[in-house]
Amino acid sequence: MAQTMKKKTRKLSPVAKIATTIFGVAVLAFSGIMITNSVKELLSTAQLNRELNTAQEQLDTIKSEQASLNNEKARLQDPAYVQNYARGTQLVSKSGEQVFILPKSDKSE
Repeated sequence: MAQTMKKKTRKLSPVAKIATTIFGVAVLAFSGIMITNSVKELLSTAQLNRELNTAQEQLDTIKSEQASLNNEKARLQDPAYVQNYARGTQLVSKSGEQVFILPKSDKSE
């Protein structure tokens, strides 16, 4: 008694076929919109991360400059440093002292 089983297929009515097709298109459209929005968000996040890294580098540079300027400020509050600085860069001399400007030697010879 070998019976062959036939699979019964149910035929959809034309209205059900249209409804199924519309539902499928709607799901695909919704999926496409969601994927597009996700990609936009990922690109936006990557751009913001690049801007954050640039801003962090600028902040680090400014902090380094601030530390250098604070160090210079502390040195400029020392009268001996100011005197030596003025004598070395502005050719300021003490009374009775002569300043000689020596030519720069050419080391390439």
